[in-house]
Amino acid sequence: MLRFLIPLALLALPVAAQAETPNIEPGEWEYTHTTTIEGMPQMQDQVEVTRECVTQEDIEKGEDVIEVPEECTLDHVDVRSDGADFAMTCTDPQGGRATMEGEMRFMGTRSEGTMTTDVDSPMGPMTIIMEIEGERIGDC
Repeated sequence: MLRFLIPLALLALPVAAQAETPNIEPGEWEYTHTTTIEGMPQMQDQVEVTRECVTQEDIEKGEDVIEVPEECTLDHVDVRSDGADFAMTCTDPQGGRATMEGEMRFMGTRSEGTMTTDVDSPMGPMTIIMEIEGERIGDC
C-alpha cells in the first residue's frame, strides 16, 4: 500500500476546475512532503522535497494532471480558485484497501494541504498523514 504514496504525491500539483482557475502562479515550485505513519511506532516521520515546473498549460489541464494509479478510483474532486478537496479509494490484489481524503489551499505563490490515508492491510490498520507545503521559487 505504501507504493500508492508516490503517485499520490502528484495530488499536490495544482489542478484546475472547468469553471474556476486556481490561484497559482506558473513557475518552478518546491514541495515539501512530511509523512507520518500512525500504527507503526518504529517508523519515523519521512520528509521529501521535490521540485516541479508548473506551466500555465499544466494548470489548464485540470483534473487530467492527477495520475490515478490503476488500482485506485478517484471518488471526488472539488477544485476552487482558493483550494481543492479530493477523495480516492485503492484496492490491492492481496486484499488491502486504502481510502484517501485530502485538501489543498492555493495562495498564489504558496500552497499547503493535508492528505490522510487509512489503510486496511494484512499487517493491520494504519493511518498515513502527509502534510504538503509548496512554494514558487522562481521561473522554470
